[in-house]
Amino acid sequence: MDAFLERCPPAYVEVLGSFGVQVGYFACGMIMEKMRPAYITATSREVLNKSLMNHVVLNSLHFAIATCMGGNSVLSKGYPEGYQLPSWTELISQLAIGLVLRDAVFWILHRLLHIPGLYRVHAKHHEIKNPGDHHIFTISYMSVADFFFLYAVPIASVSRFLEMKLVTALAFSFISATAEQVKLVWGDEAHDEHHVNGSVNFGAYGLMDWVCGTSGQ
Repeated sequence: MDAFLERCPPAYVEVLGSFGVQVGYFACGMIMEKMRPAYITATSREVLNKSLMNHVVLNSLHFAIATCMGGNSVLSKGYPEGYQLPSWTELISQLAIGLVLRDAVFWILHRLLHIPGLYRVHAKHHEIKNPGDHHIFTISYMSVADFFFLYAVPIASVSRFLEMKLVTALAFSFISATAEQVKLVWGDEAHDEHHVNGSVNFGAYGLMDWVCGTSGQ
């Protein structure tokens, strides 16, 4: 493994790790979908395919950026320090701080995408009026640009800002993605309310909405 890490540019190790995160995300999503209570609206295959395709495009973009950067790290510290395992204190503290910052970045970008001039980027996501009544993977039913701004930018920017090691960055990416799936298992009323009333519930986890006074009912 050490020989592989020494030969393989850091960014490509990140791409492989990110692909593993995506596989885990889909596996967890399928399990959580089975755990959800029955819902009324049937999700069309077209909607589901669009949602899944966004992940393929984003992973391809990650690979392209890694290549353009000459194999240098995109998400985490570079070799060799980035491959060292973080201490438990570092891992837990960076994940906790990272999730708070991710919610803040997500809230800001999401709020901006509701400005009339920018809303066209976000409009496809709001074609679904009641997300809680659709397949769990329709969380990412949106335009590619929207998916990039709301999911790639918060995770990448926070990972770089906190100078996460590779293991921490991948764990942060996985938890960020699956946390929204977990909310849907028991019904994400805040997300449903946002799709009905576009002026509330902009955050991913609710903290920024509480701080900024944009929480719904």
